[in-house]
Amino acid sequence: MDKKELIKKYWFVGLVGIVLIAFIGLYSYDAYKNRDIVVRNKQIDGKYVAYTIDGEPVYADDLYESLYNSDGISQTLWAFEKAIFAEAYETTDEMKEKASTSAANILSYYSKDYLDGVFKGMGYVNGVDDIVDYYIDSQKQEMLLKEYVLAHKDEYLDPTMGTNGKLIYHILIKCDTTPIYDEEDDELIIGYEANPTDEQKEKLQTVLDELAKEDASFEYIAYQYSEDSGSANKGGYIGIVNEENAGNYVPQFSEAALALEEGGITDPVVTSYGYHIIKCLGSDTEVLLNDYNVIDDIDEAYPTMSIKAILDKAEKLGFEIKDADLMARINEQLESAGE
Repeated sequence: MDKKELIKKYWFVGLVGIVLIAFIGLYSYDAYKNRDIVVRNKQIDGKYVAYTIDGEPVYADDLYESLYNSDGISQTLWAFEKAIFAEAYETTDEMKEKASTSAANILSYYSKDYLDGVFKGMGYVNGVDDIVDYYIDSQKQEMLLKEYVLAHKDEYLDPTMGTNGKLIYHILIKCDTTPIYDEEDDELIIGYEANPTDEQKEKLQTVLDELAKEDASFEYIAYQYSEDSGSANKGGYIGIVNEENAGNYVPQFSEAALALEEGGITDPVVTSYGYHIIKCLGSDTEVLLNDYNVIDDIDEAYPTMSIKAILDKAEKLGFEIKDADLMARINEQLESAGE
């Protein structure tokens, strides 16, 4: 059976109505806004009717084929997810404002032609013109995952936190360092001495001055100045540091991080990499779940969590998966991931 047939066979029977609301939104609102559209979930001559336009039926098989030909299976499933988001969460003015800001930021870095292809590839048929919708959908996806993690805290969040786990951000200013050895064991490094250039000293002082300002944003300053390429683009985000994973970091860093209280920021800590300024956001559940980076890390650590979250939300909205083959396929995917 090819992928196109899988879309038609393994579908969420009983979900057509809500899904099609999103599909109509994807395909040129202007073409439909003055027409009589009725979403359906019934059969005519043994074929499912997805919706009617001015009384004329549009069959589900034809719709699925069109979706597959234009977007493929992943985009079709993403359309299904967006329909769940639309039903579950109201689009607020705050969401729109945040989405507009995100859109403006990304548009300032990339050409519209490039972004147009990116968004069309994700199933947004108007390309870059749908960028605000994408960021609204992303916020709703974050809300859904946050709710699911909170409802299954012992399964996802508690293992992530580990023992004495703390949410950590940092700013790195690189410089040469000299190891400091234990007086009794000349092979045991107990610390490092920084050997910065004048330029590096000046950059460190600039960061410290910025952090001292009343309205300072640690994340924005990290984005501007940190020389840790892996975390700077995330505002200095390191993640959860706990006793179990402390060995993944140089000792001076992990010791300083674990010693911090919520909201605390270290003086510059010298490691083999240079100067680190470390911030602890704490271990409070609300703080953790309000940080998208944490949700993203948990989602990556548990590959099927997103699937489970969507199915859980669909069930709570009153939808039912009636196709036994589809349910079997979903269970196979969950089992293949070891969950």
